[in-house]
Amino acid sequence: MKHVLVNWVGAAFGCCVLVLTFQVPAMAKTGTKLAEQAQKAAVVPDESIYQIYQNHSWLWGRNGAGFFAVKQREFDAWTSDKGLQGYGEGIWFIPGGGKLCYRAQWHGSWGVKGSMTCFEHRQAGKVIYKRKAPDGEWYIFRSSHRNRGDEITKLKYGDYVTRKQKRIKARQ
Repeated sequence: MKHVLVNWVGAAFGCCVLVLTFQVPAMAKTGTKLAEQAQKAAVVPDESIYQIYQNHSWLWGRNGAGFFAVKQREFDAWTSDKGLQGYGEGIWFIPGGGKLCYRAQWHGSWGVKGSMTCFEHRQAGKVIYKRKAPDGEWYIFRSSHRNRGDEITKLKYGDYVTRKQKRIKARQ
């Protein structure tokens, strides 16, 4: 029985190695193809960027969220990384060229740190591609058929940030 189990485990391991041998180059090829498609796509107009993000919270899973308020283009966020909680306060803006940026002061156990982050958007038909500027990898932000796995589904209308941000501020 032990011999059969060892052979089965060995065969399963061999199959996994074989699958990965063929899958990794295919995935790299897919990433390259996606980048080529995004580069050929049109820049998303500023008004469309505004409509996507205005008064929406971008939910980052258990790691935080950011809220893009219309009022004075305020950007508020909270974050939790490896048990360290913090919050960000700043502004968001659309500099053109399909970009969305936010500049914030991040507060946490590490002190205060300022940063600016930008994302670039391109569109081909109904598909919107997105990447962290200037050299992040392109990914599909919105599919032509609205897939549950699309990043755009992490944008929820309303403020899902302020309550948690206030709790984190009160503790610091």
